[in-house]
Amino acid sequence: MAVIDIPIVGQSYHLKDWAIDCQRTVNLYPQIIESGNTPQVSALLPTEGLNKLYDYGVGPIRGMYALTDQLLFVSGNKLYSLDKDGWLTTVGDIDGADLVTFADDSLHVVISADSMYKYVIATKILTKLVINDDTGFFGATSVTFLDSRFIWTVPNSGRIQWSKLLSSDTTALSYATAETKSDNLVRVIASNGQLWLIGEKTTEIWNSTGAQDAPYQRQSGAYIPVGCLAKNSISVFGSGLVWLAQTEHGSNQIIMMNGYQPERISNHAIETEISNYTKTDDAYSFAYQSNGHSFYVISFPSAKKTWCFDATTRMWHERSFYNAETSKHEHHHAMTHCFFSGQHLVGDRANGKIYKLDANKQTDDGETIVRERTTPCLNPHATRMIFDEVQLICQVGQDENTKPQIMFDWSDDNGKTWSNDRLEEIANDLGAIGEYQKRVIFRRLGQSFGRVFRVRMTDAGRLILLGAKAKVR
Repeated sequence: MAVIDIPIVGQSYHLKDWAIDCQRTVNLYPQIIESGNTPQVSALLPTEGLNKLYDYGVGPIRGMYALTDQLLFVSGNKLYSLDKDGWLTTVGDIDGADLVTFADDSLHVVISADSMYKYVIATKILTKLVINDDTGFFGATSVTFLDSRFIWTVPNSGRIQWSKLLSSDTTALSYATAETKSDNLVRVIASNGQLWLIGEKTTEIWNSTGAQDAPYQRQSGAYIPVGCLAKNSISVFGSGLVWLAQTEHGSNQIIMMNGYQPERISNHAIETEISNYTKTDDAYSFAYQSNGHSFYVISFPSAKKTWCFDATTRMWHERSFYNAETSKHEHHHAMTHCFFSGQHLVGDRANGKIYKLDANKQTDDGETIVRERTTPCLNPHATRMIFDEVQLICQVGQDENTKPQIMFDWSDDNGKTWSNDRLEEIANDLGAIGEYQKRVIFRRLGQSFGRVFRVRMTDAGRLILLGAKAKVR
């Protein structure tokens, strides 16, 4: 009898051609161990749960923005201000239903939605900016701030417009057009002291000049033949930018800018899946750093899928909300994010709830989190194996006196059908308080020419997977 390792630790890489690879990692992420005594990537940790902090019940949280002493957020069609003591002020109305962008100059916050608004920080007064010849304002679809001026994209054009110094006022001559190629701008965003003009198929980088009449100009040679398919997929990620890309030759790759060079961070499995979604230009994303990991979270609401890239391990995993009514995974409830008062806050995609991303919370505001790991095929060359037992190497013994159940099943056709369809799903528990010697073993698992194992947990416990061993003949 031989003992083999089962690759229980790994990323999501589920191809349409399932015979090639079928592994999935849902609501778990690979962890790098830096002690030097173990393999570099040697554990799966649970993703954070959602700890509800506020519930205003007026609509989806379309945007959040952190100031020094207050949090601004748009819920439904209302702008709110929330101070650090929890005092809420209803500021005013915000048009539209899409996500909003914010920028501030320490005196004002400019908000871009279907219309553009100015919020005065000191007085908490909101004013809608009107498109007309008197003000010279052309309209806006996104806004950013660089070197004492607000800059925004003009709708359905390749133009940007900028404000006067430390003001939201502008003139009809305060604009410029992306120069290299005719292209509608999707987003303007400041990154590393430069302006990025991201179009549908091209990107330009502009610098600040300090001049009164032309405060920004294109940097010579800083032209990137890559644009953006979904404007809300653009996120500042570390010292660069990440977005769902589109070029003249195709689309649906996720790229990260390394200087002025686009670096592909999606893989064939993810790109194939995204390309099969009926709609991808509605994707939205946010990025955050937690416990040494830098996560880029992108959701596709039409397809009800959420993917997450970890820059630390350069691996992807899936995040989901488990809908108990349909018994299916859906895209995660977190739609918008900001870091405020030392906490990672996220806004709900469906209602007015604001949550804290909480590593100690094992539910999504009381709803079940289904954590799942599907292994690659153990014997892809069709060698018959008889599985006498499988032992999961995991963290046992809980902080509370519960015994979370682990469900274990398998597939003999590379993940197309599963044993639980034949009521052959078995379970074990992770032990209660003090059961630190608990062994999680599953026996008499049959034989197969193409075995794939799946581990799932729906109980509110902390699932830490370190490895797995199988006794085979």
